[in-house]
Amino acid sequence: MLTRLLNGPGALAAAALLAACPLAAQSLLERPPNLSGAWTPGAGVLQFNFVHRFSRGPGPERKITSFPTFVLAAGLPGRTTAGVTYATNSTLVARYPNEWEFFGRFTPLVQGGGSPVDAGAQVAYDLAARGFGAELSVARREGPVRLIGVARVLDGLADGEGVDVALGGGAALRLTSHVALAGDVVALTDRDGDAGERVAWSAGLQLAIPRSPHTLSLHVANVTSTTLQGASRGAPGTRFGFEFTIPVTLARYFGRSAGTPVVAAPAAGDSVVRINLRDLAYRPASIEIEAGTTVEWVNGDPLAHTVTATDTTFDSGLIEPGRTWRRTFTVPGTWRFACTPHPFMRGVIVVRARR
Repeated sequence: MLTRLLNGPGALAAAALLAACPLAAQSLLERPPNLSGAWTPGAGVLQFNFVHRFSRGPGPERKITSFPTFVLAAGLPGRTTAGVTYATNSTLVARYPNEWEFFGRFTPLVQGGGSPVDAGAQVAYDLAARGFGAELSVARREGPVRLIGVARVLDGLADGEGVDVALGGGAALRLTSHVALAGDVVALTDRDGDAGERVAWSAGLQLAIPRSPHTLSLHVANVTSTTLQGASRGAPGTRFGFEFTIPVTLARYFGRSAGTPVVAAPAAGDSVVRINLRDLAYRPASIEIEAGTTVEWVNGDPLAHTVTATDTTFDSGLIEPGRTWRRTFTVPGTWRFACTPHPFMRGVIVVRARR
């Protein structure tokens, strides 16, 4: 049934919404183990996540069974991403252990970017389930807590079963800049008790590896894979495991041009022009300002960066994650700068005389 909707009028509506519609490299401190949290990697970022869960069988053998899952996603322009999830030992469908999910996701709303929430949508096709799935996700950060809610529509696993609906939510609580606690619960509105379907859940200790873009989750859950289908259908027993995230910024290897300068001026009620350091890049990388303007660099990466003039006129020193650095440009001219630890990060500021 869901397949028919996505191939009919529903597909036109979804395409229009996609056309109407950015989050950085994925941090596990922002989400619980079974929810993506309306996340898309920045354009030009490849995100690789390795999820490994295992269960222990009853005695006397106490056999350990592994459930590895690999996620690869590519950040595209317009806050969109395309990716694949591969679970090598899925229990979703009997006698079909290799579960493949191909997905597309977009994030039209980002909290702090003119919206009070993060909001995203995902459409996926699961080869094991032989059907489509879709998810709407909304998240909001309040102080150290990020709350997430999801609604999923899934093709039923059995032939002629129709559509399953799953609702859920989760939260991530930041304890420090490198440690968080997280958990989630997702429930099908009509679970098949005869098939052993339970409420899906997970809980984890989420860690950021200092001075690196990588994060690690140590968690427990009652699902084996993190596909839309797999993460919606809880099973008997508990799985223990971890997830490790590896973002790869392609500009690190292929270089990046600063591009054409964007004319910038302080926003109303503000006194500075801001440049964000995110995804191992200055955003925007090139701006044009009037003499006397103050520029503030805000480091949103988990790594320390610098703003160092190529002619050594100025040097910020290391800007730690979450910190800022300012400089007022009073002399007209063109000022090129780069990051000392990451020289592929380059930027330009064009200062014009006051009018």
